[in-house]
Amino acid sequence: MTTSLLSAIAAPQSGRPTALLLDHHEYAQAVLLRNRPVPWDEPVAYARFFDQAQGLLNPDLAILDLSHFYAHHLRQDPALQAAMAEKKRTGFALRTMLANKVLSEKAIDLVRTLTAMVSGPVVLQIPSPLQWLQATHSYARSSDIDALDADDAENSSMYVADWLRGFAALPLAAVLLDDRSASVISPTAVGFDAYTPITNVTAHYRLVVGMRESHGVDLHQESAHGSELPEEYWLGAANTWPAADFHISRIPATAIPETVLDQLGQLG
Repeated sequence: MTTSLLSAIAAPQSGRPTALLLDHHEYAQAVLLRNRPVPWDEPVAYARFFDQAQGLLNPDLAILDLSHFYAHHLRQDPALQAAMAEKKRTGFALRTMLANKVLSEKAIDLVRTLTAMVSGPVVLQIPSPLQWLQATHSYARSSDIDALDADDAENSSMYVADWLRGFAALPLAAVLLDDRSASVISPTAVGFDAYTPITNVTAHYRLVVGMRESHGVDLHQESAHGSELPEEYWLGAANTWPAADFHISRIPATAIPETVLDQLGQLG
């Protein structure tokens, strides 16, 4: 049975007083793979790698960030890069990437395999439509990235919503739209109201959806709020954090395993 983010917040499986949502990708690659390549092309091997990190760190929920998956495959696929660059029209590159059936099926297979094999609930994290639009816009070799606005983000959210339907039947705890890397060139603030296509899809499939920003996570039509534990916490340099319904954090690759385990203990 799927464990939702809200259920995990209400009753953390770890026994911690406050649930911990953890992004352990870079840390696990450094510690468990010793900085060898992540097996993105082998879903079973990736799921074993992910689950090994789960067993080591025991988060209440773990993040699968598909931005790494897409970056990996784009680097290896010059034909797709060329297709994304065929037109300079805003959103064309993102739409072309998300509409690529082969790559979408690989992403869905990865998530399906992962959720079937790992111990503990998984949250799917993707760039927010505006962030994904900015990241893919460069493939069109266009210089107008600073002109992207809320209307462009809303249009792009339709492509993302269509793509998300492929994951709707999978037992995900939630979907996070990662808006942390907002470009200094494009300071446009875009909230859930611009992403109605996505919130409609997630509501239809009864998926919790949240927006991740530098301060933490806000959930759509939910009062629960997650606070960001700074990366410095895992380096032993910070031992206080704001009160919240749950914590979210990324463990940096440079963290020392013994310090990480000590800091996990501090959280209860």
